[in-house]
This record gives sequence, structure tokens and C-alpha cells, in this order.
Amino acid sequence: MIMSIAKDYIKPHKVEEYLVLIGELIKKTREETGNIEYTLFEENDREGQFVILEYWKNEEALEAHFKAEHFIEIVPQIQKLQEKPTEVSVYHEVKWD
Repeated sequence: MIMSIAKDYIKPHKVEEYLVLIGELIKKTREETGNIEYTLFEENDREGQFVILEYWKNEEALEAHFKAEHFIEIVPQIQKLQEKPTEVSVYHEVKWD
């Protein structure tokens, strides 16, 4: 399993526009093969700072997500609303037993 954490830094006056776009991205991403979870969180004390917690079946599923039509269409629109670029960290599951 793969976990990805994407941090978005949205201009405070663009949050409502962001929520519409990210809502569409979330809806379509949850329908993708290999997606386990795709959930949006907003930081408690900082308006416009969001985290998307993603779980994917494998690396191939995550790579397919980056090439999906809805991703290619929506992400550039989100980038126009940002104070700074998205930060993405990707992790693989550690099997310990």
C-alpha cells in the first residue's frame, strides 16, 4: 500500500473556489481503480491550509492518478489559487511481522 500526503496552501480569499474544484477532484478520484482513500482536511488554525490524505493499492495506481483526465484538468486550476506550490510526500507501507 502507498500513502500520499498532499499539502495545499490556498489564498484565503480563494478558499471557496478551491473547495468546489477539490470536491470534484475528490469525487472522481474516489472512483479510480486502486484508490483506497482520498480525504481532505483543513488545518485548525490556518485558513487556506489543506491536506489530502491518500491511500493507494500500489505505486502503479498512484501513477495512474497523476495521468487521469480529471487530475490533468483540475490541478492546474487549483494551482492558480495557491499561495505556494503543493507539497507532496509519498510513503510505502512497512511490513514488520
